[in-house]
Amino acid sequence: MPSSSPADAERAANGLASGGHLSGRAIRLALVALAGCGAVYLVWANLGEGRAALGQVSLARLPIYFALSLTVMLLRALRWRLVLRRMGVELGLVHLGRLWLAGRAAGSLIPSGTFAGEPVRAELLRASGVPLATAAGAVALDRVLELCGNMVAGPASVGAAFALGVGSRSAAVAMSALGAFGLGTFVLVYVRATRRQPAIVTLFPMRRLARYRVLERPLALLRRADAALHDLVDAHPRLVPTGIGFSLAIECVQLLELATLFAVFGLAIPLSLLLLSSFGIGVARVVPVSAALGALEATQVGIFTLGGRTLGLGLAVGLVLRVAETFWILVGLACLATASRGRAAAIVTEPRTSGRAAANSAT
Repeated sequence: MPSSSPADAERAANGLASGGHLSGRAIRLALVALAGCGAVYLVWANLGEGRAALGQVSLARLPIYFALSLTVMLLRALRWRLVLRRMGVELGLVHLGRLWLAGRAAGSLIPSGTFAGEPVRAELLRASGVPLATAAGAVALDRVLELCGNMVAGPASVGAAFALGVGSRSAAVAMSALGAFGLGTFVLVYVRATRRQPAIVTLFPMRRLARYRVLERPLALLRRADAALHDLVDAHPRLVPTGIGFSLAIECVQLLELATLFAVFGLAIPLSLLLLSSFGIGVARVVPVSAALGALEATQVGIFTLGGRTLGLGLAVGLVLRVAETFWILVGLACLATASRGRAAAIVTEPRTSGRAAANSAT
């Protein structure tokens, strides 16, 4: 059954890897996922456009695809290193890239909507010499920065696709308004935090909610989160804007990577459907199913069918994405299996603070 809570996902992740070693459960999950992928391959490879896609592989374009994939991986490692350096931890980019791939594989195989990859990343950081509290905080903050980029790129992709002629004008306006609202809310919270004014709590009617005793603990957590945000912005005023900049750059390069992947298999996908396909991949990975098996293919079939394309093209796109997903899961499992060999030792120092944060702590 899918993991029903973050705690369930964390326990499952700890069962998948401990101290950088690949467990028997991870191997079984990988075999199940690969068996499912094999079944999908056998069925779809015998359909018209699916068979044509597999027969039109352009080996000359593969280096371009892998170069873009490595660029995405480099940007992810740079963003994660940015967070770790602010926390006083120094690790190499190659090592961080391996840990991210290992966490991605774990999050894909454990049915948790990719959440289970975060405890694995934290555990691998701890095994590299990073204190557990610092490792967990670095992983959580890196994930938040990634989600900020998703919140901007998701509605922007859907709105742009509708503006290019897929869907109705009212839907395009609605998605654009939703994206603008999300971005405006984030800017409001961040600006108020930089001025040490109530930020997160301003999004909720705190006085009215305080009347209900059952909400006392959640409201207290909101206030603590607000205070923690103030401390973070004081200590590292450029961390959040720079991290979000990395996240948006990753989204742009990933779109080029996706277009190149389709081109490798001879699929000419218009920009509007490319944007929706990218959005659909993100939605499918949130579904708590191992390796997004079925969810990834179903979203692509639905997108291309509603976009006026044939069912066969949607199936071919789903097959191509399944091949790529399986490849990167295998790469991540290899990184997880070898994480304990030649492990890089982290250099841990005092967390970096700005002059403003030092002045506030002195007062």
